[in-house]
Amino acid sequence: MSDSSILNEGTNIAVAAQGTMFLYQKPEYLNKKTHDGLGWTLPQNPYDFAKDVMSIPLVLSEIPSAQKFYPIIFSALDDGQPLAVFSVGKASNLFVDSNGMWASDYYIPAYLRRYPFATVAGEDDKVAVVIDRASNGILENSELPFFEGENLSQSTQSMVDLSVRYEADRKNTQEFMRAITSLGLLNEQHLAQPADGESIPLTNFISIDGSKVDGLPQNDLEHLNKNGFLALIYGQLFSQENWGRLIARMTIAEDGSSASSVS
Repeated sequence: MSDSSILNEGTNIAVAAQGTMFLYQKPEYLNKKTHDGLGWTLPQNPYDFAKDVMSIPLVLSEIPSAQKFYPIIFSALDDGQPLAVFSVGKASNLFVDSNGMWASDYYIPAYLRRYPFATVAGEDDKVAVVIDRASNGILENSELPFFEGENLSQSTQSMVDLSVRYEADRKNTQEFMRAITSLGLLNEQHLAQPADGESIPLTNFISIDGSKVDGLPQNDLEHLNKNGFLALIYGQLFSQENWGRLIARMTIAEDGSSASSVS
């Protein structure tokens, strides 16, 4: 990042961040006068805040990692974004356990890893740092203070840098989305589960249509490949194999809940 200067630094009144931010219950612009003496630590239940999240936005650079573990879908046919899916139907997040821990050895999307921090681009290449003041990881007299002297602490700066990289990658993601939508590669698809000789509908979702990719003219394929988009398209298509694993995980979770309630 070129400049992590904090906007709204001249006030000792907490300034609520404008707009809404998914999962951020009380977003405030971080500034020294208001938040000096506060810091952040990893809670004992670090991902409890995401226990009911059924999907989360991904940026483009995450697709190669996320496609190994989760189905990747898109939020809309037009002007959408990639999403990693964590549950089907009314199930809660199948990758967060009762202790708020993420499933071991599973990729954790950057949107969740950067929490409770976020960044917003300001004027003159400055960045406004946002924190979720409602996070139980924000404490007084923390071993990882927000500030050291007049500047951000090293630990805070590392989280800010993660968020800045995430926000920068959103621009590449938007370019990718424009490319695949302009080529008409997205369509609505349906997920069903076989049971007793019947097919039970589970959900509808938006995905790339592999047959449309195969039918693209050579020059369009070459253009996608040159931009690095073609490999990501196939990564999204490969991720569809994870629907079966997700359903199996949901079935195990439901059986476990039933066994627990019976006992």
